[in-house]
Order: sequence, then structure tokens, then C-alpha cells
Amino acid sequence: MPHFFAKHLNDINYPIKSQNFNFKFEAKSLLNQNNHSLILAESSSNNILLLKQNRGDKILLKYNKNVKISSKNSIKQALREYAEITNADILSHNLNTRNIKLDNKYLLSVDALLNTINKKSKTIIEIGFGSGRHILNLAKTSPNTTFIGIEIYRPSILQVLKQIEILNLQNLFIINADCRNLFEIIPSNSINLIYIHFPIPWDKNKQKRVFSKIFLQNSLRILKKDSYIELKTDSKEYLAYVRDIAKGIKIKVFKNAKSDIISKYEARWIKQNKDIYTINFYNTKISKEIINTKISIPNNLDVKKIIESKNKKICTKEYFLHIKGIYEFYSGYILFIIFGSYYAPNSLYLVIENGNIKFIGDFIQTKANISAFNLIGDLYK
Repeated sequence: MPHFFAKHLNDINYPIKSQNFNFKFEAKSLLNQNNHSLILAESSSNNILLLKQNRGDKILLKYNKNVKISSKNSIKQALREYAEITNADILSHNLNTRNIKLDNKYLLSVDALLNTINKKSKTIIEIGFGSGRHILNLAKTSPNTTFIGIEIYRPSILQVLKQIEILNLQNLFIINADCRNLFEIIPSNSINLIYIHFPIPWDKNKQKRVFSKIFLQNSLRILKKDSYIELKTDSKEYLAYVRDIAKGIKIKVFKNAKSDIISKYEARWIKQNKDIYTINFYNTKISKEIINTKISIPNNLDVKKIIESKNKKICTKEYFLHIKGIYEFYSGYILFIIFGSYYAPNSLYLVIENGNIKFIGDFIQTKANISAFNLIGDLYK
């Protein structure tokens, strides 16, 4: 991740502007977690939170991975400009830029994803595309179909974004998000096919599995009638697991079926003479449209109550809220919050300043996320 170590940084008065960023504040932890603080760097296209930590006789400035940013080069630029305005005595860094565009139109935000999906067009999703071999080949051979790749691992995302530009593909888009949350907000009856090839089976830690009864229900809801999910696995235990949760749903199971496009993992398993199982789960009906609920957090939160409830945790049967971090700056506070459903938790920062509230991070408006977030207003108004 982008970072630099410095022997010394000059003190600065916030807010302060550099060439491309407005460094709005430095918020210091009230919970004394690793003696660190957060620095907000605002630009026309991004809000970047930098993490500052004292490491003995060194100071570390790095990208805060809890906030997803579309461009690593934007993060590096923010760190370089912060080093310049603080006259940093840099000991080491990894801030050299590569030839990647600052704003990549093929890397979607949540709102852009929803705008990309058109029920009248053909749209195919692949979850966890890895090296991208499968989805890149699909996009090349079907230029009139829209392909959406969902991935949480940044190296895979960057690798595929490079290939999209090299191959000049106009129909393949990427989003860095948890598919379990996305599938709760994608419109019903809008997707033609969903690929999930060789998800980690987590045989010894089953609660980490992507595929669950809730996920299957949401997947079938967003599929058009008579469309299906194609799952591939080499795990017999995983096969038995998905068959069990799919009771009452139309499925077809194939053993060692030939594929037109073989992914890197599939090629490995074939070479090892492993059996590969393909399971198709069919949507046989037209699903009801989802009803969106709204966030209802008042602006006049009692910050004193929040500070007094350090590390607050609230758990219900369906969702939870954990205020894990509290930071103070010259005109307000930042809360670091983990919340949502137990099987697909979320995290973001909530900035409270002069009676106003704003998010830093993606807020995917699932039912569990909204219910958990509304607890803040109930507790601290």
C-alpha cells in the first residue's frame, strides 16, 4: 500500500491547500489506538483518509485501507503533496507512479454500477474473477453484452483494469465491493447470468462462505426469469453444502463438464486430475421489486454521549453496530463504525462537524446496513 516513513514532519495549520488537495484536518484518536491520527485530503474526485502513526523514532503516513479509492495514483499524489507541505524528512517510500490513469471509467462506484445495469440489455456478472482470464475472454467474444466483475482483492482489480485498456474493451466494468451487499440493492429481474467459479470453500470456517441461503435468494431475485447462477467447485463438501441450501430450487449438476474458457484455477485442478463440479441454480419466476428504506440520522447528535460510550457494541438478531474508533479535530469528530449484517459486515467513517454529518466510504443501502446505522440516531440524538 502507498506510504512513506519520515524522521520529522513540520506542524501545519489546517485546513491547508496544496496543488491538488485540500488537507482539511488531522483528527486524533480519543481511544489511544496505536497513537495514530487521521488526515482528510479532499480533491474534486476523491476524499482520501490518510493514516498517521508514530513508530518509535519514525513517523508513518499511509493509505487508510478502510476507505476504498478508485486510483492508487491519487493516494500516492496525496501522500507526496502532504510530504511537501510538511517538509517531511523522508526515510523511505513507495510513491513512484505507474502508467495508470488517475480516474478509470471502467472502475465503478456503487451508484455507477446501478446506472450501468439496464434491464433491456444483456448483463452478466462474475464474482471473484481473480486473474480475469474468464471474464476478459467473455467480454472479447461478446461485445454487445455488458459484463460486470466484482472483486475485493485490489491486485486482481488493477491487473484486469490494465487488460481492459490494452484490449480496448468497452463492455467490461469492475467494482471493488462485497457481492453479498451489492446483490441486496441490484434491481430485480435485471441480470442474465451470474458466474461464481471456485470460491474459497472455507470447509473449516463455514461462516466465511460467500454462498449462503440469503445470498442464493438475492441472486435468484436479481436474475431474469429462466436465467441461472453457474457455480464451480472442486470440493465435494462444498457441493453437498450448496445442494442442501438449494432445496426447493431448480438445479442441475455436472461433473467434469468441458469449458470453452478455462480459468487459471480450473487449469490447475485439471492438471491435478481433480473432479470439478458445475452447479446451475435457476430462477423460475419473475421477482418482486425491492422497496428501499431510508437513513434517518438527525444532525444534532449528542457527541458527549458518543464519547462516553467508547467502543460501543449493539447486537440484534439481524444486524449489529460497533463504534470502534472516535477521533477529534478542531471543529468536530470522526467515528469509525463497523455495522450491518453478520454475514456481510461493512465499515466507514462518519464525520460530525458543525451539526452536519457526512460519510467517508461506500454506504451500500441494504436493509441491515440502514437498520444498524439508524441506531446511531436512536442512541445519541
